[in-house]
Amino acid sequence: MFLLLDVASPIPEFHLINDKKIIDSIKIIDNNNQKLSDLLIPTYIEIDTAYKLSNNLKKLIITIGPGSYTSLRVGASFIAGLSQSMNLPVSTVSTLNIHNHLLEPSNHIGIYFESSNKQKFFSYQKNNQFIHEKIDDMSYIIPESISKLLYNFTLPNFINTKIESEIFSIKINIIENLNKLEFVNNLIIKPIYISNNTILN
Repeated sequence: MFLLLDVASPIPEFHLINDKKIIDSIKIIDNNNQKLSDLLIPTYIEIDTAYKLSNNLKKLIITIGPGSYTSLRVGASFIAGLSQSMNLPVSTVSTLNIHNHLLEPSNHIGIYFESSNKQKFFSYQKNNQFIHEKIDDMSYIIPESISKLLYNFTLPNFINTKIESEIFSIKINIIENLNKLEFVNNLIIKPIYISNNTILN
């Protein structure tokens, strides 16, 4: 059994995966007034009790962004602790994985990603580099090289009709491409936090 912790998406969730199928999805928080740090461990304990994860869990997967600094930090710390205490390998998934491994790599594909705390990001490949940009307002201009946009939540207003757009799901892409994920023991998890203040990146 695999445990996927998605702390990059707008609603943090646990997903239990068995035989390449999601057997359960559990929201960790229900509204913006709740804190991930308060509910992450109690939610995991409930899942552990229901599914006997201590005996059945084999691998861990965590989304690492880009996203909210607080959510990514809390999630990475939790998975790192779980990995060490249970001696389980970890795989990390970011928009870079989605672009390069879970989909066909292309310089013409951009990923618009909404995260928790209403943060928004745009990721794309340029000159053999994968770039993450934080979007603070809807006047963002998509690079001219982008002809197709993938988005995870809502289609942004700045998309023009010339760009093909398609919604994607992190959990579905992971399920369909489990064999492409790399699992590592004692992995140092490095969340992708993007700020318009370059000192913080």
